Amino acid sequence: MRIFCEGDDDEKFIISLLQHLEDTGQLNSKPEYSKYIYKKNGKSELLKANNYKAENKLIGKKIQKVLFVFDADFKEDDASQNGLEKSKVRIKQLIKGLDWGIKTDYYIFDKNLDDFIIQTLNKDHQECFKAFDKCLNIQDKNKNKKISTCLYKKLYPQAPYDFSHQNFDILKGKLIQLFQ
Repeated sequence: MRIFCEGDDDEKFIISLLQHLEDTGQLNSKPEYSKYIYKKNGKSELLKANNYKAENKLIGKKIQKVLFVFDADFKEDDASQNGLEKSKVRIKQLIKGLDWGIKTDYYIFDKNLDDFIIQTLNKDHQECFKAFDKCLNIQDKNKNKKISTCLYKKLYPQAPYDFSHQNFDILKGKLIQLFQ
């Protein structure tokens, strides 16, 4: 099996989620989750079919299932793969073009990973981040909520994500299916 993602932050997030699933008994223990996760250095690289030549040789032999996990970024960005709808079109084109003949699925965060995480925090914490952004006048600099999520991880290192939030349910289901 393989999980393809954009980069380091995505890999760390996916590993945290997999460990949560293991800790809650939803997933059997798998050592070294990182050996199943391959980073493609950004969405544009993730969505290029020619970046999967090495994997093509393993499909159907060592690789029986694949899950692509990436974020949609922002609708107002005009890149050809940004925004949820454009991202869906591009990943479907990629999967069809790869024509691997194995179970291949995808999960797209509705904006970017950091925005998605902020949406899963309790309302009080979300309001704190809005006030923080406004007070320091960093709305434009914190467009993708990276500053907020880094701050949250520093303040709450034991529980940086609320994996029990319903926003994680679909992704958790896809990861559980992948590892079965």
